[in-house]
Amino acid sequence: MWRVFGRMGRGVHDGLMDEGVRLRRNTAKMLGRYLFPAVIGAGGWGAARHFAADPTSVFSNTGPFMYASGALFLGAVGALAALFWSFYIVVDEAGMTVRARGATTRLPWSSVEMLTAAKRGTDWGNPILEVRVAPGVRIRRRFGLGHEGRRAYGLLPLESFTVPPEQVVAILDKHSGGKVDAQDYLNYRAGKRAVAQWLTEQQRIRDRPDDETGEGR
Repeated sequence: MWRVFGRMGRGVHDGLMDEGVRLRRNTAKMLGRYLFPAVIGAGGWGAARHFAADPTSVFSNTGPFMYASGALFLGAVGALAALFWSFYIVVDEAGMTVRARGATTRLPWSSVEMLTAAKRGTDWGNPILEVRVAPGVRIRRRFGLGHEGRRAYGLLPLESFTVPPEQVVAILDKHSGGKVDAQDYLNYRAGKRAVAQWLTEQQRIRDRPDDETGEGR
């Protein structure tokens, strides 16, 4: 199973140190996610421009819609442009290495205070993997929110890695010595799976012929 992540280190063995695990971004998945709003934003902006230039159009006040569509388009294009930079996290027994936006930052575990699943909005749909670092520590070319001398950096949505969020959390928790706080999110994921399995089973029972269920006898 661990082959999915690349070569797992095995500690000090035969004179070799732990080579770590590389967690990669699922760029293809994120590309599709941002292309859709980019197309919608461009189409909305173009439609608003068309109606604004047509004196016979019933849609006279297209300014707000034009600005909103333009903002959506620019935001999506900015996100798409960011995908051209490589992104990955290498986790080993000594720390984690973050490669983002053309810069590499090495974070020993002593400089990492906590790794959390941070909500985006009001629910647990695809939270951000966030790292809170010790005072004075910075991640290069990343914007971090500061509080009392510390900074918290959003790295990547947990569902945007090439492996499931549960395995991302397990790898980080194992190597960091238990510095990951994501139990609420994992409980949410487990609940969704349980509901989906129950619905699938109910559908299977409804689709089963009467002679299999024993009904109608």
